[in-house]
Amino acid sequence: MTTGADVVIQALKKSGVTGQGRTPSADDSQDALSDLNDMLAEWNTQRWMIWHLLDLGVVSNGRQTPYTIGPTGDFNVARRPDRLESAFLRQLVSTGLDVDTFIEIIPSWEEYAQISLKKLQSFSLYGFLDSTWPLGNLYIYPWPQAARYEFHVQLKDVLPIIDLVTDLSTIPDQYVSAMKFNLARRLRQAYGKGLAPDPEFNNLARNSLDVVKQSSIQIPELKMPKALIRMSSSWNVLSDQFSGNG
Repeated sequence: MTTGADVVIQALKKSGVTGQGRTPSADDSQDALSDLNDMLAEWNTQRWMIWHLLDLGVVSNGRQTPYTIGPTGDFNVARRPDRLESAFLRQLVSTGLDVDTFIEIIPSWEEYAQISLKKLQSFSLYGFLDSTWPLGNLYIYPWPQAARYEFHVQLKDVLPIIDLVTDLSTIPDQYVSAMKFNLARRLRQAYGKGLAPDPEFNNLARNSLDVVKQSSIQIPELKMPKALIRMSSSWNVLSDQFSGNG
């Protein structure tokens, strides 16, 4: 079983801060652990560093206020996400199959502010995450009717905050190597060893990150905006407009 202490000790040794056969001091271990959690917090914001998306759903209660998202929120997740990866609205039916409809994500307050009737109640088309802390506010537009719809959001899972006794078996194996080498790289800088770059060591650190990225990244198929799709026409570069039957 690999623990947080194993990562810290190996990183201190790989960085040259701790010599072979020696035990890191308590202060060095705590400093390295703090740097490790800082590094993981940065990884949590990068889609290609997270191996899984969470799917969270909440049945609409029809209220005209934001839903909260984060620890103990309406969408209860360990850490408030920095953004929504995707969303859909599920129409709940008493008989037959529920129907899911894709929801477009509004990326900024400035765009959400342009909506005139923010309290309109109808079939939802858009979602906007106001990234307040520690609970974010999720605005849905238009607001879905109570009990008839379930709003789903997809969020990045989070790498946990690690202490020295944390069991890392819940994390994919390839992350452990990336943690060790990239933490060691940070420690080399912190202890002044980065003044003498080690190309081989830096390559090992980069390669370990590449392995994590390649195993985690999922690239959706490119889709063109509907306004740009013309099935029976083509763009005329001379007239600067679409022409029929192209």
